[in-house]
Amino acid sequence: MERARSRRPKVALVHPYWSFWEASVPYDLRADREQFAAEARSGLAVEWVEPAQAECVLVLQTMATPPATTLAALPPLPLVVWAAHRRRAVPEQFDHSGITTEGATVGTPMLTSVLVREGRPFELVVGLIDDPETNAAVTAALCGAAGASRVRGSRIARVGPVQEGYLCVDTPDELLAARLGVEVVRLPAAEVKAAYDRVTTARMRMIRDETESLYAIEAGGEGLERSLRAACAIEDLVSEHALSAGAINCHVPEIRLGGIGVAPCFGLGRSASAGVPWTCTGDVLTAAAMLISESVGGAAQYHELESYDYESGEFVIASSGEHDLALAPGTRPSLIANDWFKSDPCVGVCARFSPAAGAASLLALADIGHDYRLIVADGDFTGRAFPATGTANAGFRFRHGLAGWRRWCDLGASHHSCASPGELSAITASCARFLGIEHAVV
Repeated sequence: MERARSRRPKVALVHPYWSFWEASVPYDLRADREQFAAEARSGLAVEWVEPAQAECVLVLQTMATPPATTLAALPPLPLVVWAAHRRRAVPEQFDHSGITTEGATVGTPMLTSVLVREGRPFELVVGLIDDPETNAAVTAALCGAAGASRVRGSRIARVGPVQEGYLCVDTPDELLAARLGVEVVRLPAAEVKAAYDRVTTARMRMIRDETESLYAIEAGGEGLERSLRAACAIEDLVSEHALSAGAINCHVPEIRLGGIGVAPCFGLGRSASAGVPWTCTGDVLTAAAMLISESVGGAAQYHELESYDYESGEFVIASSGEHDLALAPGTRPSLIANDWFKSDPCVGVCARFSPAAGAASLLALADIGHDYRLIVADGDFTGRAFPATGTANAGFRFRHGLAGWRRWCDLGASHHSCASPGELSAITASCARFLGIEHAVV
Protein backbone atom coordinates (compact mmCIF):
# COMPACT_ATOMS: atom_id res chain seq x y z
CA MET A 1 0.00 0.00 0.00
CA GLU A 2 2.99 2.35 -0.08
CA ARG A 3 2.29 5.17 -2.52
CA ALA A 4 4.70 7.50 -4.25
CA ARG A 5 4.07 11.11 -3.16
CA SER A 6 4.89 12.90 -6.39
CA ARG A 7 1.28 14.12 -6.75
CA ARG A 8 2.02 16.49 -9.58
CA PRO A 9 -0.61 19.20 -9.78
CA LYS A 10 -3.02 19.07 -12.70
CA VAL A 11 -2.65 22.48 -14.28
CA ALA A 12 -4.46 24.32 -17.06
CA LEU A 13 -2.46 27.04 -18.82
CA VAL A 14 -3.94 30.41 -19.74
CA HIS A 15 -1.54 32.54 -21.77
CA PRO A 16 -3.15 35.92 -22.52
CA TYR A 17 -2.47 37.33 -25.98
CA TRP A 18 -3.48 40.55 -27.75
CA SER A 19 -3.14 40.95 -31.51
CA PHE A 20 -3.28 44.75 -31.04
CA TRP A 21 0.53 44.79 -30.64
CA GLU A 22 1.47 42.61 -33.62
CA ALA A 23 2.58 45.56 -35.73
CA SER A 24 5.15 46.60 -33.11
CA VAL A 25 7.43 43.60 -33.77
CA PRO A 26 9.19 42.67 -37.04
CA TYR A 27 8.23 38.99 -36.77
CA ASP A 28 5.25 36.72 -36.04
CA LEU A 29 4.27 37.74 -32.51
CA ARG A 30 1.77 34.94 -32.05
CA ALA A 31 4.34 32.30 -32.99
CA ASP A 32 6.84 33.95 -30.65
CA ARG A 33 4.34 33.82 -27.76
CA GLU A 34 3.65 30.13 -28.48
CA GLN A 35 7.36 29.41 -28.27
CA PHE A 36 7.57 31.46 -25.07
CA ALA A 37 4.81 29.36 -23.51
CA ALA A 38 6.43 26.10 -24.60
CA GLU A 39 9.71 27.13 -22.98
CA ALA A 40 7.94 28.13 -19.77
CA ARG A 41 5.96 24.88 -19.59
CA SER A 42 9.05 22.75 -20.06
CA GLY A 43 10.61 23.93 -16.80
CA LEU A 44 7.70 23.02 -14.53
CA ALA A 45 7.13 19.65 -12.85
CA VAL A 46 3.36 19.58 -13.34
CA GLU A 47 0.77 17.66 -15.35
CA TRP A 48 -0.69 19.84 -18.10
CA VAL A 49 -4.40 19.21 -18.63
CA GLU A 50 -7.45 20.84 -20.13
CA PRO A 51 -9.46 23.16 -17.82
CA ALA A 52 -12.17 20.55 -17.21
CA GLN A 53 -9.58 18.22 -15.64
CA ALA A 54 -7.50 20.88 -13.87
CA GLU A 55 -6.99 21.45 -10.15
CA CYS A 56 -5.56 24.94 -10.66
CA VAL A 57 -4.67 27.44 -13.36
CA LEU A 58 -1.37 29.04 -14.34
CA VAL A 59 -1.80 32.44 -15.97
CA LEU A 60 1.39 33.04 -17.94
CA GLN A 61 1.47 36.81 -18.33
CA THR A 62 4.08 37.89 -20.89
CA MET A 63 2.65 41.10 -22.40
CA ALA A 64 -0.02 43.75 -22.03
CA THR A 65 -3.48 42.25 -22.57
CA PRO A 66 -7.06 43.28 -21.71
CA PRO A 67 -7.96 41.71 -18.35
CA ALA A 68 -11.60 41.23 -19.34
CA THR A 69 -10.53 38.76 -22.02
CA THR A 70 -8.34 36.86 -19.56
CA LEU A 71 -11.02 36.74 -16.87
CA ALA A 72 -13.49 35.28 -19.34
CA ALA A 73 -11.06 32.42 -20.01
CA LEU A 74 -10.46 31.52 -16.35
CA PRO A 75 -12.25 28.53 -14.82
CA PRO A 76 -13.31 28.83 -11.14
CA LEU A 77 -10.07 27.33 -9.80
CA PRO A 78 -7.11 28.60 -7.76
CA LEU A 79 -4.92 30.94 -9.82
CA VAL A 80 -1.16 31.30 -10.00
CA VAL A 81 -0.02 34.31 -12.02
CA TRP A 82 3.50 34.21 -13.44
CA ALA A 83 4.92 37.52 -14.65
CA ALA A 84 7.43 35.86 -16.98
CA HIS A 85 10.46 37.17 -18.82
CA ARG A 86 13.02 35.64 -21.16
CA ARG A 87 15.60 38.44 -21.16
CA ARG A 88 17.79 39.02 -18.10
CA ALA A 89 19.00 42.51 -19.03
CA VAL A 90 17.36 45.43 -20.81
CA PRO A 91 19.49 46.63 -23.76
CA GLU A 92 20.30 50.29 -24.32
CA GLN A 93 18.25 50.21 -27.54
CA PHE A 94 15.04 49.18 -25.79
CA ASP A 95 12.33 49.91 -28.35
CA HIS A 96 8.62 49.31 -28.94
CA SER A 97 9.31 45.71 -29.87
CA GLY A 98 11.02 45.08 -26.53
CA ILE A 99 8.25 46.82 -24.62
CA THR A 100 5.75 44.51 -26.30
CA THR A 101 7.63 41.22 -25.94
CA GLU A 102 9.01 41.77 -22.42
CA GLY A 103 5.92 43.53 -21.07
CA ALA A 104 4.95 41.14 -18.28
CA THR A 105 5.20 43.95 -15.74
CA VAL A 106 2.55 45.81 -17.69
CA GLY A 107 0.14 42.95 -18.33
CA THR A 108 0.36 41.46 -14.85
CA PRO A 109 -1.03 44.40 -12.83
CA MET A 110 -3.70 44.89 -15.50
CA LEU A 111 -5.01 41.49 -14.40
CA THR A 112 -4.11 41.38 -10.71
CA SER A 113 -5.69 44.76 -9.96
CA VAL A 114 -9.03 43.37 -11.13
CA LEU A 115 -8.52 40.11 -9.23
CA VAL A 116 -7.96 42.15 -6.07
CA ARG A 117 -11.05 44.23 -6.82
CA GLU A 118 -13.12 41.06 -7.20
CA GLY A 119 -11.68 39.47 -4.05
CA ARG A 120 -10.26 36.52 -5.96
CA PRO A 121 -7.09 35.12 -4.35
CA PHE A 122 -4.02 34.43 -6.44
CA GLU A 123 -0.35 33.60 -6.01
CA LEU A 124 2.06 35.87 -7.90
CA VAL A 125 5.53 34.85 -9.07
CA VAL A 126 7.85 37.01 -11.16
CA GLY A 127 11.01 35.81 -12.84
CA LEU A 128 12.86 34.36 -15.82
CA ILE A 129 11.53 31.22 -17.43
CA ASP A 130 14.99 29.59 -17.40
CA ASP A 131 15.74 30.41 -13.75
CA PRO A 132 15.61 27.30 -11.51
CA GLU A 133 14.53 29.28 -8.44
CA THR A 134 11.67 30.88 -10.35
CA ASN A 135 10.59 27.50 -11.71
CA ALA A 136 10.68 26.08 -8.18
CA ALA A 137 8.57 28.98 -6.87
CA VAL A 138 5.97 28.56 -9.63
CA THR A 139 5.83 24.81 -9.05
CA ALA A 140 5.43 25.29 -5.29
CA ALA A 141 2.61 27.76 -5.82
CA LEU A 142 0.86 25.35 -8.19
CA CYS A 143 1.31 22.43 -5.77
CA GLY A 144 -0.29 24.48 -3.01
CA ALA A 145 -3.11 25.61 -5.29
CA ALA A 146 -3.82 22.05 -6.36
CA GLY A 147 -3.68 20.95 -2.73
CA ALA A 148 -6.39 23.43 -1.83
CA SER A 149 -8.60 22.03 -4.59
CA ARG A 150 -8.02 18.52 -3.24
CA VAL A 151 -8.89 19.53 0.32
CA ARG A 152 -12.09 21.29 -0.67
CA GLY A 153 -14.73 18.68 -1.31
CA SER A 154 -12.84 15.97 0.56
CA ARG A 155 -14.46 13.77 3.19
CA ILE A 156 -13.09 13.33 6.72
CA ALA A 157 -14.47 10.56 8.91
CA ARG A 158 -15.04 11.00 12.63
CA VAL A 159 -15.32 7.57 14.22
CA GLY A 160 -16.47 7.34 17.80
CA PRO A 161 -16.23 10.07 20.43
CA VAL A 162 -13.28 12.35 21.06
CA GLN A 163 -11.06 11.07 23.88
CA GLU A 164 -12.57 12.31 27.13
CA GLY A 165 -11.17 15.67 28.15
CA TYR A 166 -9.21 16.22 24.90
CA LEU A 167 -10.50 19.69 24.09
CA CYS A 168 -7.24 20.35 22.23
CA VAL A 169 -8.07 17.94 19.37
CA ASP A 170 -11.72 18.84 18.80
CA THR A 171 -13.39 21.38 16.54
CA PRO A 172 -16.95 21.81 15.26
CA ASP A 173 -17.98 19.94 12.13
CA GLU A 174 -19.67 23.12 10.91
CA LEU A 175 -16.42 25.09 11.09
CA LEU A 176 -14.54 22.41 9.15
CA ALA A 177 -17.17 22.55 6.45
CA ALA A 178 -17.39 26.35 6.34
CA ARG A 179 -13.68 27.16 6.40
CA LEU A 180 -11.99 24.17 4.75
CA GLY A 181 -14.80 23.04 2.49
CA VAL A 182 -14.63 19.47 3.76
CA GLU A 183 -17.52 17.15 4.46
CA VAL A 184 -17.46 15.48 7.86
CA VAL A 185 -18.72 11.87 7.88
CA ARG A 186 -19.82 10.73 11.34
CA LEU A 187 -19.47 6.97 11.77
CA PRO A 188 -20.29 4.90 14.88
CA ALA A 189 -17.48 2.77 16.25
CA ALA A 190 -19.72 -0.26 15.73
CA GLU A 191 -19.31 0.19 11.98
CA VAL A 192 -15.59 -0.51 12.29
CA LYS A 193 -16.36 -3.75 14.16
CA ALA A 194 -18.93 -4.75 11.54
CA ALA A 195 -16.41 -4.19 8.74
CA TYR A 196 -13.86 -6.22 10.74
CA ASP A 197 -16.28 -9.13 11.01
CA ARG A 198 -16.90 -9.15 7.24
CA VAL A 199 -13.23 -9.69 6.28
CA THR A 200 -12.80 -13.02 4.49
CA THR A 201 -10.02 -15.59 4.79
CA ALA A 202 -8.98 -14.94 1.19
CA ARG A 203 -8.70 -11.21 1.93
CA MET A 204 -6.56 -11.96 4.95
CA ARG A 205 -4.15 -13.99 2.81
CA MET A 206 -3.82 -11.11 0.38
CA ILE A 207 -3.03 -8.54 3.05
CA ARG A 208 -0.57 -10.90 4.74
CA ASP A 209 1.32 -11.32 1.45
CA GLU A 210 1.35 -7.56 0.95
CA THR A 211 2.55 -6.96 4.50
CA GLU A 212 5.34 -9.52 4.22
CA SER A 213 6.59 -7.74 1.08
CA LEU A 214 6.76 -4.32 2.77
CA TYR A 215 7.66 -5.03 6.40
CA ALA A 216 10.06 -7.23 8.34
CA ILE A 217 7.53 -9.06 10.52
CA GLU A 218 8.86 -9.66 14.02
CA ALA A 219 5.56 -10.24 15.83
CA GLY A 220 2.99 -12.85 14.89
CA GLY A 221 0.13 -14.76 16.42
CA GLU A 222 -3.30 -13.46 17.24
CA GLY A 223 -2.15 -9.85 17.60
CA LEU A 224 -0.87 -9.78 14.03
CA GLU A 225 -4.01 -11.49 12.72
CA ARG A 226 -6.32 -9.00 14.39
CA SER A 227 -4.18 -6.08 13.23
CA LEU A 228 -4.32 -7.27 9.62
CA ARG A 229 -8.06 -7.81 9.80
CA ALA A 230 -8.53 -4.34 11.29
CA ALA A 231 -6.45 -2.91 8.43
CA CYS A 232 -8.87 -4.49 5.96
CA ALA A 233 -11.78 -2.98 7.87
CA ILE A 234 -10.22 0.50 7.70
CA GLU A 235 -9.60 0.09 3.97
CA ASP A 236 -13.22 -0.97 3.43
CA LEU A 237 -14.56 2.04 5.33
CA VAL A 238 -12.37 4.33 3.24
CA SER A 239 -13.73 2.79 0.05
CA GLU A 240 -17.35 2.60 1.12
CA HIS A 241 -17.53 6.21 2.32
CA ALA A 242 -15.06 7.72 -0.21
CA LEU A 243 -12.91 9.05 2.62
CA SER A 244 -9.90 11.33 2.24
CA ALA A 245 -8.87 11.23 5.92
CA GLY A 246 -10.19 10.13 9.27
CA ALA A 247 -10.07 10.64 13.02
CA ILE A 248 -10.82 7.62 15.17
CA ASN A 249 -10.98 6.94 18.89
CA CYS A 250 -10.13 3.25 19.20
CA HIS A 251 -10.23 3.25 23.02
CA VAL A 252 -13.89 2.18 23.06
CA PRO A 253 -15.66 -1.17 23.65
CA GLU A 254 -16.31 -1.77 19.94
CA ILE A 255 -12.64 -1.52 18.96
CA ARG A 256 -9.63 -1.85 21.26
CA LEU A 257 -11.48 -2.46 24.52
CA GLY A 258 -13.46 -5.50 23.42
CA GLY A 259 -14.84 -5.93 19.92
CA ILE A 260 -11.69 -5.99 17.80
CA GLY A 261 -9.45 -6.40 20.82
CA VAL A 262 -6.36 -4.54 19.56
CA ALA A 263 -5.48 -0.95 18.81
CA PRO A 264 -5.76 -0.69 14.99
CA CYS A 265 -2.60 1.42 14.64
CA PHE A 266 -1.16 -0.72 11.85
CA GLY A 267 -4.33 -0.32 9.80
CA LEU A 268 -4.28 3.45 10.27
CA GLY A 269 -0.66 3.53 9.12
CA ARG A 270 -1.38 1.31 6.13
CA SER A 271 -4.15 3.68 5.11
CA ALA A 272 -1.95 6.76 5.59
CA SER A 273 0.74 5.11 3.47
CA ALA A 274 -1.87 4.69 0.73
CA GLY A 275 -2.75 8.40 0.86
CA VAL A 276 -5.67 8.43 3.32
CA PRO A 277 -4.31 9.52 6.72
CA TRP A 278 -5.89 8.77 10.09
CA THR A 279 -5.40 10.05 13.60
CA CYS A 280 -6.29 8.53 16.96
CA THR A 281 -8.13 9.94 20.03
CA GLY A 282 -10.65 11.51 17.64
CA ASP A 283 -8.12 14.22 16.70
CA VAL A 284 -9.89 15.76 13.73
CA LEU A 285 -7.72 18.89 13.77
CA THR A 286 -4.57 16.89 13.08
CA ALA A 287 -6.47 14.71 10.61
CA ALA A 288 -7.15 17.91 8.63
CA ALA A 289 -3.49 18.97 8.91
CA MET A 290 -2.43 15.55 7.65
CA LEU A 291 -4.93 15.80 4.80
CA ILE A 292 -3.39 19.14 3.81
CA SER A 293 0.14 17.69 3.95
CA GLU A 294 -0.85 14.68 1.87
CA SER A 295 -2.73 16.89 -0.59
CA VAL A 296 0.34 18.99 -1.34
CA GLY A 297 2.58 15.94 -1.76
CA GLY A 298 3.99 15.63 1.76
CA ALA A 299 3.95 12.73 4.19
CA ALA A 300 1.31 12.41 6.89
CA GLN A 301 3.14 11.01 9.90
CA TYR A 302 1.01 11.40 13.02
CA HIS A 303 3.18 12.07 16.06
CA GLU A 304 3.92 13.90 19.25
CA LEU A 305 7.03 15.85 20.22
CA GLU A 306 7.81 13.56 23.12
CA SER A 307 10.72 15.34 24.77
CA TYR A 308 13.69 17.64 24.18
CA ASP A 309 17.41 16.95 24.23
CA TYR A 310 19.07 20.11 25.56
CA GLU A 311 22.50 18.95 24.47
CA SER A 312 21.69 18.25 20.83
CA GLY A 313 18.74 20.62 20.35
CA GLU A 314 16.54 17.74 19.12
CA PHE A 315 12.95 16.86 19.84
CA VAL A 316 11.96 13.19 19.90
CA ILE A 317 9.23 12.42 17.39
CA ALA A 318 7.17 9.28 18.06
CA SER A 319 3.59 8.09 18.26
CA SER A 320 1.49 5.39 19.86
CA GLY A 321 1.74 3.22 16.74
CA GLU A 322 0.52 5.12 13.66
CA HIS A 323 2.83 5.53 10.67
CA ASP A 324 3.22 6.69 7.09
CA LEU A 325 5.77 4.91 4.93
CA ALA A 326 6.36 8.21 3.09
CA LEU A 327 8.19 9.37 6.21
CA ALA A 328 11.16 7.27 5.07
CA PRO A 329 10.72 6.18 1.44
CA GLY A 330 12.44 2.96 0.48
CA THR A 331 12.84 1.64 4.00
CA ARG A 332 11.65 -1.75 5.18
CA PRO A 333 10.16 -1.13 8.61
CA SER A 334 10.06 -3.70 11.38
CA LEU A 335 6.56 -4.83 12.33
CA ILE A 336 6.64 -5.41 16.07
CA ALA A 337 4.29 -5.80 19.02
CA ASN A 338 2.77 -2.46 19.99
CA ASP A 339 3.94 -2.38 23.58
CA TRP A 340 2.12 0.85 24.30
CA PHE A 341 -0.79 -1.52 24.91
CA LYS A 342 1.12 -4.48 26.38
CA SER A 343 -1.32 -4.75 29.28
CA ASP A 344 -4.16 -5.64 26.88
CA PRO A 345 -5.20 -9.31 26.63
CA CYS A 346 -4.12 -9.27 22.99
CA VAL A 347 -1.41 -6.93 21.68
CA GLY A 348 -1.53 -5.71 18.09
CA VAL A 349 1.39 -4.71 15.89
CA CYS A 350 2.87 -1.45 14.69
CA ALA A 351 5.67 -0.31 12.40
CA ARG A 352 9.05 0.88 13.67
CA PHE A 353 11.38 2.90 11.42
CA SER A 354 13.14 6.26 11.14
CA PRO A 355 13.75 8.77 8.34
CA ALA A 356 17.15 9.78 7.02
CA ALA A 357 18.64 13.16 7.89
CA GLY A 358 17.34 16.04 5.81
CA ALA A 359 14.96 18.96 5.59
CA ALA A 360 11.62 18.36 7.28
CA SER A 361 8.40 20.13 8.23
CA LEU A 362 5.80 19.83 10.96
CA LEU A 363 2.20 20.88 10.32
CA ALA A 364 -0.54 21.65 12.81
CA LEU A 365 -4.01 23.08 12.40
CA ALA A 366 -5.16 25.34 15.21
CA ASP A 367 -8.78 26.21 15.95
CA ILE A 368 -8.52 29.89 16.89
CA GLY A 369 -12.16 30.22 17.91
CA HIS A 370 -13.78 31.31 14.67
CA ASP A 371 -11.33 30.16 12.04
CA TYR A 372 -8.23 28.03 11.47
CA ARG A 373 -4.52 28.72 11.44
CA LEU A 374 -2.19 26.38 9.57
CA ILE A 375 1.11 26.34 11.45
CA VAL A 376 4.24 25.05 9.73
CA ALA A 377 7.60 24.50 11.38
CA ASP A 378 10.58 24.28 9.06
CA GLY A 379 13.49 22.27 10.39
CA ASP A 380 15.40 19.05 9.93
CA PHE A 381 15.24 15.38 10.65
CA THR A 382 18.60 14.84 12.27
CA GLY A 383 19.06 11.20 11.29
CA ARG A 384 18.97 10.13 14.93
CA ALA A 385 16.71 7.17 15.70
CA PHE A 386 14.92 6.21 18.90
CA PRO A 387 14.04 2.54 18.31
CA ALA A 388 13.07 1.96 21.94
CA THR A 389 10.00 4.11 21.37
CA GLY A 390 8.67 1.12 19.45
CA THR A 391 7.02 3.18 16.71
CA ALA A 392 7.88 5.41 13.76
CA ASN A 393 10.37 7.84 15.26
CA ALA A 394 12.85 10.60 14.47
CA GLY A 395 14.94 13.39 15.85
CA PHE A 396 13.61 16.78 14.76
CA ARG A 397 15.32 20.13 15.18
CA PHE A 398 13.32 23.33 14.81
CA ARG A 399 15.08 25.90 12.67
CA HIS A 400 15.00 28.28 15.62
CA GLY A 401 15.43 25.71 18.37
CA LEU A 402 13.39 26.04 21.55
CA ALA A 403 12.32 29.52 20.49
CA GLY A 404 10.68 27.83 17.51
CA TRP A 405 8.85 25.40 19.78
CA ARG A 406 7.65 28.24 22.02
CA ARG A 407 6.38 30.04 18.94
CA TRP A 408 4.72 26.77 17.83
CA CYS A 409 2.79 26.73 21.12
CA ASP A 410 2.03 30.46 21.07
CA LEU A 411 0.33 30.07 17.69
CA GLY A 412 -2.01 27.36 18.99
CA ALA A 413 -0.50 24.02 17.91
CA SER A 414 -1.69 21.06 19.96
CA HIS A 415 0.35 18.09 21.21
CA HIS A 416 -0.30 16.09 18.02
CA SER A 417 0.95 17.19 14.63
CA CYS A 418 1.97 15.95 11.19
CA ALA A 419 5.59 15.34 10.17
CA SER A 420 6.94 15.21 6.63
CA PRO A 421 10.30 15.12 4.90
CA GLY A 422 11.01 18.24 2.87
CA GLU A 423 10.49 21.95 3.41
CA LEU A 424 6.78 22.54 2.85
CA SER A 425 6.25 26.10 4.06
CA ALA A 426 6.16 27.69 0.59
CA ILE A 427 3.71 25.10 -0.71
CA THR A 428 1.47 25.23 2.37
CA ALA A 429 1.44 29.03 2.24
CA SER A 430 -0.07 28.80 -1.24
CA CYS A 431 -2.53 26.13 -0.11
CA ALA A 432 -3.65 28.18 2.92
CA ARG A 433 -4.15 31.27 0.75
CA PHE A 434 -6.58 29.41 -1.49
CA LEU A 435 -8.31 27.74 1.45
CA GLY A 436 -8.75 31.20 2.91
CA ILE A 437 -7.12 30.45 6.26
CA GLU A 438 -4.20 31.98 8.10
CA HIS A 439 -0.71 30.56 7.54
CA ALA A 440 2.11 30.92 10.04
CA VAL A 441 5.70 29.71 9.71
CA VAL A 442 7.73 28.97 12.81
